[in-house]
Amino acid sequence: MFSPLFRFLHRAPDPADADHGFVAEVRVRQPREPRSRRSEVVLAVGWILIIAKCFAVNWACATYAVPINPWWIIAPSLLFAIVCTWLYWRRD
Repeated sequence: MFSPLFRFLHRAPDPADADHGFVAEVRVRQPREPRSRRSEVVLAVGWILIIAKCFAVNWACATYAVPINPWWIIAPSLLFAIVCTWLYWRRD
């Protein structure tokens, strides 16, 4: 009973059938969702707040005796804002 099953499961594949069962590529293009006006407004407001924060941090570090460079705070904020904006514009 198990001998024919074992031969069926472990038989050598036929090289002639190799090209027929292989799918080289499948592309499915889904329509891109329309841009959200609300999301764009949130991004714009976020950018305005980040730029205001950058000016405030720069002013505070220059006015008060803060022993750090303000770019240690400004650079990550700008970097994350750029990444978030890029991800929104490049979404599919």
